[in-house]
Amino acid sequence: MTTPTTEGSLISRAKAAAQAAVGDARDELIEISREIHANPELAMEEKRASGLLAQRLEQRGFAVERGAFGLDTAFRARWGEGPVMLAYLCEYDALPEIGHACGHNLIATAGLGGALGLKGAVSPDAVTLIVLGTPA
Repeated sequence: MTTPTTEGSLISRAKAAAQAAVGDARDELIEISREIHANPELAMEEKRASGLLAQRLEQRGFAVERGAFGLDTAFRARWGEGPVMLAYLCEYDALPEIGHACGHNLIATAGLGGALGLKGAVSPDAVTLIVLGTPA
């Protein structure tokens, strides 16, 4: 039986673990954001960004389906087999003539960072974590 004190302690430990996981990935996340920003790709042409994100998710233990949903530059990454399903969306397309003024390089990286943080804080038996690469 959990009490308010033990429940608070569990939440505090989970938060600390998530923060540590994101902290450990900090340099990688900055690199990814900069790489996507420096190489803007228009809608449905985001081969470099999609591939980069999918590769990094694979390296972090996610099972990645590239070309998901019949879209060449979409992906679906999965980790865990738990009953609670959570999803992060990563957008990475750029705008014609102005590149990443919309900040999708940051949105993609924030989604990746959130997924890595959660992965570091929970058991794969507790959650199913999905990361969707969403082109266009």
